[in-house]
Amino acid sequence: MILKNKKYKSYDTLRLALEASPVCMILYALLPTAQSIMETAVTAVATANFVDTATSILKSVRPYKDIYPALAMVLFTLAFVNMIDAAARLAASKVSANLRCSLKPAMVKVFAALDYKHIENEKSWELISRVSRDSVKSVMDGVEAWIQFAQIIVSIVSVLVLIVSQVWWAALIIFAFSVPMFWLSMRAGKKNYQAERDVEKFNRRTEYLGEVLTGRENVEERTLFGYSGDINRIWKEQYEAGRKLQAKVTAKNFMISKGSSMLLALISLLVALTLIGPVIKGQMSVGMFMGIVSAVFGMIQGLGFQMTRSLENISRAGEYMKDLGEFASLGESEEALTEPDSAPVPVDSLEFCNVRFRYPGSSEYILDGLSFRLEAGRHYAFVGRNGAGKTTITKLLTGLYTEYEGEILVNGKELRGYPVSAVKAMFSVVYQDFAKYYISMKENIALGDIHSMGKEAEDAAGAARLAGLDEVIDRLANGIHTPLGKILKGGQDISGGQWQRVAIARSLASRAPVRILDEPTSALDPISESNLYRDFEKLMEGKTTVFISHRLGSTKLADEILVIDGGKIMERGTHEELMAENGRYAEMFEAQREWYL
Repeated sequence: MILKNKKYKSYDTLRLALEASPVCMILYALLPTAQSIMETAVTAVATANFVDTATSILKSVRPYKDIYPALAMVLFTLAFVNMIDAAARLAASKVSANLRCSLKPAMVKVFAALDYKHIENEKSWELISRVSRDSVKSVMDGVEAWIQFAQIIVSIVSVLVLIVSQVWWAALIIFAFSVPMFWLSMRAGKKNYQAERDVEKFNRRTEYLGEVLTGRENVEERTLFGYSGDINRIWKEQYEAGRKLQAKVTAKNFMISKGSSMLLALISLLVALTLIGPVIKGQMSVGMFMGIVSAVFGMIQGLGFQMTRSLENISRAGEYMKDLGEFASLGESEEALTEPDSAPVPVDSLEFCNVRFRYPGSSEYILDGLSFRLEAGRHYAFVGRNGAGKTTITKLLTGLYTEYEGEILVNGKELRGYPVSAVKAMFSVVYQDFAKYYISMKENIALGDIHSMGKEAEDAAGAARLAGLDEVIDRLANGIHTPLGKILKGGQDISGGQWQRVAIARSLASRAPVRILDEPTSALDPISESNLYRDFEKLMEGKTTVFISHRLGSTKLADEILVIDGGKIMERGTHEELMAENGRYAEMFEAQREWYL
């Protein structure tokens, strides 16, 4: 399944379901139609035949044995209706299962290819949250609503045919009052979905606060600081705000729909009273009267409740599909899903030439005329205050943002001129907020070089050894093949510092010629940090390395230190040179000196 860049309508839910499960979807559409005909016209005729036969037997007009075929017809009709209903439900469950297997991957593919700016944009993220929440259920609700609507239409037509044959004007009255219900139901669906969109921001807050209150990662601080009461109060405030907003719209729509239902119920009663005259005059049999009246009251239930609900859900599905279309049309990064090249381009030089950059929606330049040049095989450290733009440099280098002014040159060629696959292969990054993958340690490390996935574990084991994970692996039940975390069977937890070493090992497994370490020791204890610095030359042998750190103990390892402030390079040199200048770097280092004494 592929989500197209187009405006989706509510009926596109049917198309998506048909694409996911053609045979079962056709059955799911046809069986309820047959069920509707059986429940209305056929049941009414069977009931009329049974009542008329029974009446004739009581009057001694027909023999007693004639009741058996009439009764068999009624029982067969009821049994057949139940069988069709069971088959339709089975087909619906199969459609839902197949839709889950195709829609979810299609949405993940779109998500994976999004421009990074959408991830950091509040409105885009709200859209993504709305679309991602119960996506299969939202589509299936639309499918079920359309099928239910078609089922109701078939039922109405079947009943109206019977009524027209007896009292034609009653059919016209019922039809005339049905039209406003269509409009009211559609309007209710739109309002409900709009209310849910407004409620979404409250849902995201309550989900986050709920995770803080119940998540495993926060249990120690919850116990230590005892903040559960205050967080619970805030959670309740956000929940109540969203609930009241939704309840207000729901209550209003309930009054409208139920008022309409009561009006139709009154009309059905009038129809029943009108038909009594023809029965008394002998123009209509008692059985046909009971069959039609039963069918009319059943139809009123459909009009008053099922139609209201189905049209409301069709409208809601239409609003959801609009969001899905908007989600599918979000800007995609060119070649975003391509794999890194197996043979990276050697990076001889890397240069920023008067680079200016501001984040989308911001008027402030985070980088303002930044210029520097890095040479292959050397180690560099970027330092500066929070918000100086250090991590932004990483985002630009790795292609997360391409809308910058100036030039970023790799081997003298503009970075945007390289294929995305080549850019991905150039850089390996250890992020401060590194990812934790709840798979085996070997697989965690092997992700650093997807071209080695499925091969023997030597490379992963070597990277783990270089990252200082030998002792950790020895303590794991199944060594390097042990799943990490508590998701998979036999999984084991490791500490935050050990997780960071896994991230470092993943970078070491990469073939990228440039390694970027963004606060690589933030989760390490002082001894582990010291050991990492000691082994730094061995770890980064033959690679161009960029350190981004607030902990200036690492800067002594760099061949050159670049101090960033105001989006520009303010100072540049070795540790000794910058200390001799007694400038910004020297000030920061002196403030941290006691950490390294």
